[in-house]
Amino acid sequence: MQFVIDSNEYIFAFGRSKEEKARHLINRLLKKPHLHNIRIPRTIFEEVKRNLSPQAFQEFNAFIIALTTIDEDIVVPFEIAFKYEAKSFKLADAFIAAYTEWVGADVLITENRHFLTHRLGLPFNVLTAEKCLPLI
Repeated sequence: MQFVIDSNEYIFAFGRSKEEKARHLINRLLKKPHLHNIRIPRTIFEEVKRNLSPQAFQEFNAFIIALTTIDEDIVVPFEIAFKYEAKSFKLADAFIAAYTEWVGADVLITENRHFLTHRLGLPFNVLTAEKCLPLI
């Protein structure tokens, strides 16, 4: 399966609070890197970087280096983002949705984009870390 993991999941997994479900998700992905593909855009990488301590960022960066490469935001076609903006998505949410669609991800893993689950016709699923764990 291919996943896009939202910044909040990384911050919960590597940050001070070390939320259990997000950390468990990261650990499972690390144990089976050959089974899943993780994608990350520069926007999410930079947001996580701003919100972690230097030590936590090093751990996060090691995860990224081990499992994926960073896609530059500019590679995402504007037309896809505009499609989501036209559906009244906020700018940041439209970009994450467009990126998730563009990379062909099966799932966007997030805690704070719950409204996406109520939008019909998305070409990907939106799951929390807890609901995604059985898939990994």
